[in-house]
Amino acid sequence: MALELIDAHCHLDCEAFRDRVPEILAGAAEAGVTGLVSCATQPDEWGSTAALAKAHPSVAFALGIHPWYVTPESATAALRLADARLMGASAIGEIGLDTHADAPMDLQQATFEVQLAMAGKADLPVVVHCRGAFGELMRILRSVGPPARGGMVHAYSGSEEIAADLMEMGFYFSMGRSLTYRNSKKRVQVLKRIYPDRLLLETDSPDMPPVELSGTVNVPANLPYCLRAAAELLERPEEEIAKATTANARRLFGLGKAGR
Repeated sequence: MALELIDAHCHLDCEAFRDRVPEILAGAAEAGVTGLVSCATQPDEWGSTAALAKAHPSVAFALGIHPWYVTPESATAALRLADARLMGASAIGEIGLDTHADAPMDLQQATFEVQLAMAGKADLPVVVHCRGAFGELMRILRSVGPPARGGMVHAYSGSEEIAADLMEMGFYFSMGRSLTYRNSKKRVQVLKRIYPDRLLLETDSPDMPPVELSGTVNVPANLPYCLRAAAELLERPEEEIAKATTANARRLFGLGKAGR
């Protein structure tokens, strides 16, 4: 029986995949990736990301403003995300906080809070990016409250304790490339805490290829590398993890059999 996987976080509307999306999706399907969630990172991408997903039944999409692209105008622009569900989005994202971003943290936080509020208005989950800012993330979620539909923290690098708190708020987690390093006891502890009900698989393509393919452009067809690593770290069959993570992605994003 062929495995059925969902890439819960990728960026199909990117320069690396320009004019290659049908080829990229065909390769993904051949690898067992039957559904994908493509995340926009700034307002200029919202229309094209929505159009790309509309053209390809296996693709769902999320709309947001990534902390790398936050500007003084971002909090106002984010108000448009109240209509994200009407545009066909399955989530608000990619949003979040990053201490390595150029934008000041106060601007990031203001934009993040607006986007959390818009997720509530649109009745959608969120896709969160958090690097070096888990303290700020938890403070905001506790003060303004998480979206009713919860969300996912992609490329999760936090502790088991923070994961436990986020699970109580309705969050899921993906790790992507970091899974393929297989060298962290902390990561195994987190995996065991979030599996089976809150683990998702992601590529974050075109960035962050698995360690086995370092130096290449990452593609959704590489998702089985993450599955294999998760199976090794959890000491569970690949088939079991594929079934669990696919069910989790469908539940979080409201996906049907065709990906959306």
